[in-house]
Amino acid sequence: MLYGEDESSAVKWHEPAVDMLAGAPDRLPYEKLRDLLQGWELGCVYWYENGTWARAPYPEGLSDDGLDCGMSRFVDRAEVLGLLADADLPVEGVTASDLLDAAEAYRLPPGALDALGAADPARDLPAMRRALHPSGLAAAVLPR
Repeated sequence: MLYGEDESSAVKWHEPAVDMLAGAPDRLPYEKLRDLLQGWELGCVYWYENGTWARAPYPEGLSDDGLDCGMSRFVDRAEVLGLLADADLPVEGVTASDLLDAAEAYRLPPGALDALGAADPARDLPAMRRALHPSGLAAAVLPR
């Protein structure tokens, strides 16, 4: 699940109010999300279900929910490469560009992530796998 808030969210300020939880699955933390809504601290809610990202329906012509501001760092290829390179990848012969190219093409070998996780126990290998897997967010938002 992704949720967040940005002052640019047209959804947050739309009249009449948009029910950002409409159609959401039961497993979401509704109490927390409702608290955020009451405090005007929620501009978008997305959930992953049945192999795709989903959100509540928006009125026609309403598209800016602030997600682009929060996720924009994952869209700029040069910045993603910089983040990967800053991780000092300990995989022999694999560059940050190699990893990103493979993730974008849905052919990232599990061994590449295993080597990263083994080199630094502080890295959350399951989270890395989810983030770079084709069904995960990184594959959904990275440029193709």
